Amino acid sequence: MEPIRVGVVGLGGRGLYLARAFDADPRVRVVAVCDRDAARLERARRVLGEEGRQGYAELADMLADPAVQAVVVATHDAAHGANGLDVLRARKHLFLEKPMAQTIEECDAMISAWEGSGVVFMVGLELRYCSLCEAMRQDLDAGTVGDVRIAYAVDNVSVGGNYYYHGPKRRQEYVKSLVLEKGTHTLDLMNWFIGAHPQRVYAEGSLDVFGGDAPNDKRCRDCDEADTCPYYVAQEFKMDYGEVLQDKEDLCVYAQGCDTHDNSLVTVWYDNGSKMSYVECHFTPDYSREFTLIGTKGRMYGFYNNEQDFRIETTYRHSSRKDVVYPERRPGGHGGGDPRIQDEFLRLVQAGEPACPGVLGARNSAAIAIASHEAILQGRPIDVPPVPVSGMPW
Repeated sequence: MEPIRVGVVGLGGRGLYLARAFDADPRVRVVAVCDRDAARLERARRVLGEEGRQGYAELADMLADPAVQAVVVATHDAAHGANGLDVLRARKHLFLEKPMAQTIEECDAMISAWEGSGVVFMVGLELRYCSLCEAMRQDLDAGTVGDVRIAYAVDNVSVGGNYYYHGPKRRQEYVKSLVLEKGTHTLDLMNWFIGAHPQRVYAEGSLDVFGGDAPNDKRCRDCDEADTCPYYVAQEFKMDYGEVLQDKEDLCVYAQGCDTHDNSLVTVWYDNGSKMSYVECHFTPDYSREFTLIGTKGRMYGFYNNEQDFRIETTYRHSSRKDVVYPERRPGGHGGGDPRIQDEFLRLVQAGEPACPGVLGARNSAAIAIASHEAILQGRPIDVPPVPVSGMPW
């Protein structure tokens, strides 16, 4: 088969990582790259090899290129909704980085635009494709713990300070919340495990460690405490999925302008009567995700970290039985989920049939995060509107 001709928009660390990953697949040829930052655009063309790579400063121009069949959107979060909608309206296949968008209205507009478009649409929530989460989903489908009635999850984010508080994501006006930026992975998994639609959300959040009285323009590179500060970063910075940033922001994490919450507690009610709580902390010493699902027959606990020390523990009501399973380790970032979600996207594009696996979950996870932010601001529970298209696959 002819290679799938892909364009990538947004060439920061994650975008460049995805551009390389897609281009390395024999089913793909990255024919276009797009970014308004000329330095990033030039770097991407240099890294990928300039031959046959068209460079664009504007997404509209790349979408007008008939050579581009599919688009990977890895722009900053606030642009996801508009960029994704433009790609779908252009009837190009879309792989959209998470979160799906920063408003529920934008998420729903993309779902409506996908209907009848004839394309494949996926959101990069790759943890569904790691062995731990696949095994948990299979056990839930088999009825191991019965019907899930209450659940809770924790995101322990030891890297939160260095990942989010040195640049624009330390401001709510840019990122809205880290529950949306970071937590949508875990929220998506919990929605998928529970298998129901969120109806109402309440949340509390605060900024307890980061922020302070440092000037907003203070940088690590000029700081006289660089040798002792635990949150010092160099501009060359390695992300947990392996990408090395060459231009990492190094603004002070203790600056006056920081207002993005560094810890949050979220409660969700679902349309099937289930309830779920979610905790996110960006100053904990460990970096892991933990999932607990309690059903009518038993309790399932799942442990995830980047080292793939995966573990599933299942206990049962009225029994001393306890099952412990260690799912297999797989190559690739995000517990092996990165290459597997890419493979699924390309497989569906080659199949030639319109599909949107996981988009419902991506919408609902973003909706919970968006509603949780509003709940904190307004001090009351927020209702989540229903999905505009019925019958979408989980």
